[in-house]
Amino acid sequence: MELTKERGAFALFDTASYLKAGTFASRLPEDIKEAIRRDGIRNSHLLSNAPTGTVSLAFADNASNGIEPAFSWTYTRMKVMADGGRESFDVEDYAYRLYRELGGDVTRLPDYFVSALEMSARDHLDMMAAVQPYVDTSISKTVNVPADYPFEAFESLYFDAWKSGLKGLATYRPNETLGAVLSVSPAQADDTLAESDLDPLRIAIDHRPKGELPAIIEKVEYLTQAGKKSLYVAVSFIEVTGRLGGEDVTIERPIEFFIPTGQRDESQQWITATMRSLSLAARGGFVARNLQDMRKVSWDRGQVRLGEVQRLDGHRTPRWHDSEVAALAFAIQQILHRRGFLDAEGNQVPSRLLARLPRGQMKAETALSADFGIRPAPADAHTAELTQPGVMPGLHTMLGRKCGSCGANAVIRKDGCDFCTACGEVGACG
Repeated sequence: MELTKERGAFALFDTASYLKAGTFASRLPEDIKEAIRRDGIRNSHLLSNAPTGTVSLAFADNASNGIEPAFSWTYTRMKVMADGGRESFDVEDYAYRLYRELGGDVTRLPDYFVSALEMSARDHLDMMAAVQPYVDTSISKTVNVPADYPFEAFESLYFDAWKSGLKGLATYRPNETLGAVLSVSPAQADDTLAESDLDPLRIAIDHRPKGELPAIIEKVEYLTQAGKKSLYVAVSFIEVTGRLGGEDVTIERPIEFFIPTGQRDESQQWITATMRSLSLAARGGFVARNLQDMRKVSWDRGQVRLGEVQRLDGHRTPRWHDSEVAALAFAIQQILHRRGFLDAEGNQVPSRLLARLPRGQMKAETALSADFGIRPAPADAHTAELTQPGVMPGLHTMLGRKCGSCGANAVIRKDGCDFCTACGEVGACG
């Protein structure tokens, strides 16, 4: 309100609406409400409830869970150390620990110790509804929904939240495919710390094992402004065993990426450096994210053609990348996709699904054909360009913005619509 005297009230301020019965402001002390009636208020919104369950546990030693009930009274958290290794830590809820230190019997906790999993979805919603009248923005809180919760009841949660005056509702329901972000094993129900799950995708591998490793070797050909280039990509795999849901789970993970090349010039050295960095990312357990970052790398040497894009009408057009780094990242994503390690968009497939894939065999049918990425369809407009030595396909397209479909910098304005002169994709009009 002091800021209002200096800079004025917020643009949409209306005294009657802001102070009407049932609003957050209507519950303020009378002297403050009178000042708002007289001068207005500078900030349209003042309070919100941030998600505090995991934050308070991990960083604030359980100083306050805020509006989030404790997920469990005891946890085992796995922390990645500076050397890349992992170390587990036993963590206790603050109230639980204080109760024990004061002489309480933690094997039989009082009824007022209620965890998130002991509350029904309706209880979570009612808690938010009780607090919302005192918060003028919204509440960020997880409503835990059991895996076997009926769909009809789940659907009604959102409608009931709206009727209760909530401005938002975040629900979380675990499932067998993706598992759960946090879980409590049956052993923890007996107030003992259970052995922590350790996703085999997240286990850090210190170094490459000695000896030979099973690998996929594929030939990749792509087109640049300097002409066609080809190279071989080798991806080595290793079996990694972790624990999910209290059970041992074994998957195959890529551990090493290698492209045989010389070291004589700069253009070859960047390939070697890139593959070494990608191998380190694979051993650290974040190869999918690293490949996605590589797809964003651009340079000033013109776009690179590799792969194809299939439009909704079934027509296949070339795919364009902003650099050779981005093109190679796409090629490797496709290799790992056919292996079942990544999905079609380059996202990581969960360990639970990877564990169902056959292991210990590098099937020939997963290999790319030698003409991968440069297959023009019969009677395709690009066919003639491909048959002309030294001609870079796409040189006859008009330069413009980047196309979200094929990646070419060829989107222009045509007949009032966005139009890609490389693949023919039509975008927003108006």
